[in-house]
Amino acid sequence: MAGHGGKRVNPRLAFIVVSYNTRALLADCLTSIYRQTVGLEFETIVVDNASGDGSQALVRDQFPRVILVESTENLGFGRANNLGFSRSSAPFAMFLNSDAVLLEDTAAALVEFLDGHPEAGLAGPAVILTDGSIQPKTKGMLPTARTMFNQTLLLSVLFPRSRFFSGLYVESAWGNAYRIGWVCGVCMVVRRAAYEQAGGFDPAIFMYAEDVDLCRRLAVRGWETWRVETQRIRHLCGGSTKTDAQVLRNRVLQQRNFMRIIDVSMGPLGRLVTRISWVAGLAMRAAARGVLSALGGAGRRLAFQADLYCLADFIGLRKTLPGGCHAHRA
Repeated sequence: MAGHGGKRVNPRLAFIVVSYNTRALLADCLTSIYRQTVGLEFETIVVDNASGDGSQALVRDQFPRVILVESTENLGFGRANNLGFSRSSAPFAMFLNSDAVLLEDTAAALVEFLDGHPEAGLAGPAVILTDGSIQPKTKGMLPTARTMFNQTLLLSVLFPRSRFFSGLYVESAWGNAYRIGWVCGVCMVVRRAAYEQAGGFDPAIFMYAEDVDLCRRLAVRGWETWRVETQRIRHLCGGSTKTDAQVLRNRVLQQRNFMRIIDVSMGPLGRLVTRISWVAGLAMRAAARGVLSALGGAGRRLAFQADLYCLADFIGLRKTLPGGCHAHRA
């Protein structure tokens, strides 16, 4: 590893950005940090996962205040964030994707929110796409037998505003700020004490569902996770992807990681119920999407293929993954 840059004096927050071959996007991300963040002292740490596109030179030349940590290998999302956090000193940290930009002083607002909610260990803003719409699947409830049952059998879709029927993903907003099970790692602010108690991101998860797992381990230790809808960041959504093979790989990888979380967080009965509902849900979606794919459309065919890949992997008919793996989520 190699380091570059200098620390701020008594920073209140550390921005931690993981980069993998996203040079132009990284420049926009860092520019937004320095342009929008005016309400607190901060330090910025970029962990580069062995990019080959000149990202390291960009940081050295254009952002000399940034602490640059250069990895000789692609560590994945969680390990790289842990490394960045270890180089920080602030009592709060914002993990921000390199393909995301701040639209306002979200960092100061979320730190202020956590200051006013001492029981909260982590808070995340709303995530919007380039067209201004809210990105789906960026928050939800933690995996339990009930929430997974609700999700896989579409009860959460039929009753989108019900907390009882909420699933792994929650698309409705329950207020300006509300407690939730997990928020997306595209952008989250975490209290240092909470993060250290939870042990950081699980290094065994290369990418996908590591944010769900972190929030789960925070909850086990009594810390709450909140979504603050009044704060928004923009996400390009998949700056370093995606071929069809990578889409399929990522879907299967995400499923495997969810099953890993379920195995460590549920008892035998919960695991059994979850697996039965999961495979039933996959089979129903595959059947429905198979019919839709017959009507044409590349997106429909890819969605159908992804369900088949996940189903085959789940029941053990397929062990290998297509495509490559990248450094941050789509």
